[in-house]
Amino acid sequence: VKNNISNLLNTHRGERVFQPNLGLNLRQLLFEHLTSDNLLGVQNSILDQLELWLPFVEVKDIQILRREDNVVVGANEIRVKILFNIKQLVVLIRVEINYANIW
Repeated sequence: VKNNISNLLNTHRGERVFQPNLGLNLRQLLFEHLTSDNLLGVQNSILDQLELWLPFVEVKDIQILRREDNVVVGANEIRVKILFNIKQLVVLIRVEINYANIW
């Protein structure tokens, strides 16, 4: 399930030929000025995509960290942390994905 979430978050919208609505454009956030409103919109987009494509996943928490929020995050990096469980199970699982501008 972690791989499914990671693949969904790393897929650009329109990248899949017969599923143009699959994915998010999270890498473009590296080049935008991130405000609280932008981050709330990204969190909502992540929730919408997970509900649509992975309906068996129940999201407990989503955190999007940037340098202003956390010293550990690099200058051109955002970190997405999702705490979730699989419906019908009691175990909580965490997935963390880093997006960095490598250039």
